[in-house]
Amino acid sequence: MRTSPPKLLALTLLLGCAHQRTPAEQAMVARGDCKELLRAADSARALEKPAVAQDLAQSCPQPQLLSLVAACTPEEALLWCGRAAAAAPQGKPSCDAKTVVELSSRLRPRLRVGPADSSAPPDPLLAGAVGELTAETNLLYDASAPEVFVGRLSVAVDHATSTTVAQAPDAKGKTQRVPATQHRFVARAEAQVELAGKTRVLRASDEARDTTWEAEPKLAVAAKFAPAVPSEDELRHRAALAWVRALSRALAAAPPEGVQVTDARGCVAYGLSLNLGAGDPGAAAAGRGDPSKISACEALLGEPAGAGIPVP
Repeated sequence: MRTSPPKLLALTLLLGCAHQRTPAEQAMVARGDCKELLRAADSARALEKPAVAQDLAQSCPQPQLLSLVAACTPEEALLWCGRAAAAAPQGKPSCDAKTVVELSSRLRPRLRVGPADSSAPPDPLLAGAVGELTAETNLLYDASAPEVFVGRLSVAVDHATSTTVAQAPDAKGKTQRVPATQHRFVARAEAQVELAGKTRVLRASDEARDTTWEAEPKLAVAAKFAPAVPSEDELRHRAALAWVRALSRALAAAPPEGVQVTDARGCVAYGLSLNLGAGDPGAAAAGRGDPSKISACEALLGEPAGAGIPVP
């Protein structure tokens, strides 16, 4: 069958653009080591050889990439996902969106939280909650030079009641059903916070419930007049802790560009923030950020100059 001129031209162009592997590249592909292949793909990308980068990255077996990601720390795993995505953006190997979100939620770079106005008095409720959860969230309270700007944390406690039926013990220890009042105490915390360049109101809450009832002489049930719940101060404290945990989750989804790039977690978070700000998953790998930060992260992450911060 004779090939039509347009199809022949397309085939000629495809063959002309195809990457011819060197003996060293052929040997690398034969070994099938994802770490070696993706590192080499990064070097090729930095040298502006996208066809070579794509060929090497796509030679990494998908199952091996997933095994590699599963065995790494969140920052290392996100970098392997990013290297694959930067070199071969339209194909395999790749990490799915669910994996990337889960890894980002566990990244937790060191971030300082504080007011936008350094002369503002410290917020004791927020400072105490942040300090209590530093080991869990990696957040620090720093009123002088924060990377995350937070407004005053306010907590209100509401008390609501409703009628119900409770199981109450009688004088012999048997359970009796009696009319009762259910008490619901809800502590609601909220504060303004800057996320992805926008000011949002972040909310969280904690609650406690208990029931009370009147005496029922016919059933030999003694009255329970006061609900057994934590004090209002304890509820406020618990709501503040819930708010800081909510802040940690929000920052995992939208890390600030002001994050310090002194370690791998900071560099990866900075790369994720660049992608988010640009609306482009390839922005950080293309080096579209602060040149000094990009350069520092390339050196810290062992990336070749020009490879940017490869994160998905």
